[in-house]
Amino acid sequence: KRQPNIIYILSDDLGHADVGFTGGRIKTPNLDKLAKEGVLLKQHYVQPICSPTRSALMSGRYPIHTGFQHSVIHPGEPWGLHLDETIIPQVLKEYNYSTHAVGKWH
Repeated sequence: KRQPNIIYILSDDLGHADVGFTGGRIKTPNLDKLAKEGVLLKQHYVQPICSPTRSALMSGRYPIHTGFQHSVIHPGEPWGLHLDETIIPQVLKEYNYSTHAVGKWH
């Protein structure tokens, strides 16, 4: 049996009515199709800035536990997630998934 594809889409500052599949007025046919054919996670908790949200998504831990509760990582800063932090790509690779990231971390 073939493993399912897993795609996480994380959008900063996206309002509930900013996509069609939630009843919004903005037409988003591609996102609507993904939502209809996939698993839609409707209960979530995000931070008002990007790095804390991304650290929580990647680690499965609240930002207070990853050191990201107050700020973002700016380009050139010499810090990030702790090297001993287990993140989603590591777990998925244990199940023979190929992992890729597209986008930004700040």
